[in-house]
Amino acid sequence: MKTYAMNPRRRMLLAGAAAALAVPVVRAQAYPSRPIKLILPNSPGSSVDKVSRALAIPLAPILGQPIVVENMAGSGGVIGLQQILRAPRDGYTVGIVSSNYTVLPSLYNLSFDARTDLVPVAVTVTGPFVLVVNPSVPVKNLTEFVALAKSRSADKSLTFGTPGVGSSFHLSGELLRVTADLPLLHVPYRGNNNFTTDLLGGQLDCGFLTPNVALPFLKAGKLRALAITATVRSDLLPQVPTIAESGYPGYSMDGWQAAVVANGTPVEVMQRLNAAINTVLKMPDIARAIADDGHRIIGGTVAQAGDWFEKDFERIGKLVKTIGLKPAG
Repeated sequence: MKTYAMNPRRRMLLAGAAAALAVPVVRAQAYPSRPIKLILPNSPGSSVDKVSRALAIPLAPILGQPIVVENMAGSGGVIGLQQILRAPRDGYTVGIVSSNYTVLPSLYNLSFDARTDLVPVAVTVTGPFVLVVNPSVPVKNLTEFVALAKSRSADKSLTFGTPGVGSSFHLSGELLRVTADLPLLHVPYRGNNNFTTDLLGGQLDCGFLTPNVALPFLKAGKLRALAITATVRSDLLPQVPTIAESGYPGYSMDGWQAAVVANGTPVEVMQRLNAAINTVLKMPDIARAIADDGHRIIGGTVAQAGDWFEKDFERIGKLVKTIGLKPAG
């Protein structure tokens, strides 16, 4: 596994947390001594929900305590995140965030600092998206798609639908639009179902889906896959090239998930959680289930997770500035 040096800013935060809430080693070793609440700021049935619940089952016996999973969706996950921040900073309230987390400051006027008030314990999994088109769109690869998009007049731009503004699906499309200089028209929906229905019905030209969701539609000929958003191909769609290898080497967009706690949680507790999560991620059954769902295991240290977050905040921040995304209200 690749080793990263901890980002200086993240190192300072962790050091401050340890100093401010210094606890005896005995207390850290005793953790956990009671059930742990796992807050998912996502709806039941979502990708985050499925992966998190799958990981929570073997995580409980490793930690020796029950894991109580609670879904707290709403306001882009902000409601659940606020609950984590209101809880005591002792490791008994843990959250799971996704790649949408780093765009939150651009969508909402938050009551907390997303970059510092929550700190990552471990990045668990990541997964790509796949650019798909309705079969009525006369293209078979990304090169043809780009040519068609650029040939359209402004009032007949190709449309790409997403489950909402600021979602990873939306940012995948915006990054392609910026990278390839395409006149694409974004059509945001409220959730996945309506968006997918209109994509299948031809009301939308294209969109981004996770490979596991797209696969049955691709097999049935109801959609056509053009390219993968990650830098590596999807194991579920190995024949589909990446956007990077299709002529845009700087392109990369993944949907990742990570465990977080409130800043101020004892470092020893964070290390205990990190070790337990990594143990679960190395279990063969878990690895197979995650791969079958189209995800790739990440894992790694607390320092690596902190570095991952810092890089994503920087990368997404630049994209958000380029497309002019601003908080509502």
